[in-house]
Amino acid sequence: MYLVYLGESGNTGTSVNDTTQPHHVNTGLLIHESQAVSISGEFDALYRRHFGRAQGEEGTPRYLRPAEIYQGTGHYVSWGVEKRHQLLQNCMDILIRRKTPVIISYVDKQKFAQAKIDNDGPAAVWEYPSEPVISRFLMALNMLLDELVMVGLTSEQVMASQWPVKDFALVVAAEGSSIEPKLMSQFLKSDDGMDATALLENFCFVGPDHSVGTQLSNMCAYFTRRWLQNPDSPQPYFDTLRDNDVIQVIYPVQV
Repeated sequence: MYLVYLGESGNTGTSVNDTTQPHHVNTGLLIHESQAVSISGEFDALYRRHFGRAQGEEGTPRYLRPAEIYQGTGHYVSWGVEKRHQLLQNCMDILIRRKTPVIISYVDKQKFAQAKIDNDGPAAVWEYPSEPVISRFLMALNMLLDELVMVGLTSEQVMASQWPVKDFALVVAAEGSSIEPKLMSQFLKSDDGMDATALLENFCFVGPDHSVGTQLSNMCAYFTRRWLQNPDSPQPYFDTLRDNDVIQVIYPVQV
């Protein structure tokens, strides 16, 4: 089974006027269950190395918030740039060593709002910018799962009407995120999701302080949003994920 940890950045609810966050981004970090224990162990060792004790113990942050680390706020206000960089890079290295695939979807919130005003295009049917983003994400995830299944099929099996499913996928979302359970059922009933045989029909909601995958996926979402906002400026964390085959797919919502 694949555990697909959903990350999010740029969630401003119904507001689309925050110029510091013009995009809403969702990321999906695909971790096979066979790698979950080793990733959690490596993350625990990282926590102890950087904070001197395990996650959740007194004096440590409840979970890693990428914006605070990058900007040097909150728990990291006394940390220098190099110390914060090492923490972020060590987190990225967990994914790079395994080439853990990440799927990305996003929307330009101003364009989304204008499409709603004009009552034009697919965005007009959605209430919040997060909704078409997760729909596009689930479509991209379904396509990637199909590709993973196809790798092990014979030519005769590929031509069959229904493919055998070796690994199902469970989407793990953070409690308090913009993800609503109804979005999965809506997708599975849509034209894009009717053949999603490997995708389990319910989200699993968990707090980020109990989910290593969610924390790492949120980092990917945050650095993707920074890249989208300033694509011509150096974005070393995004670049290292893309150049090392971690970032697999980037799907924009067309509005």
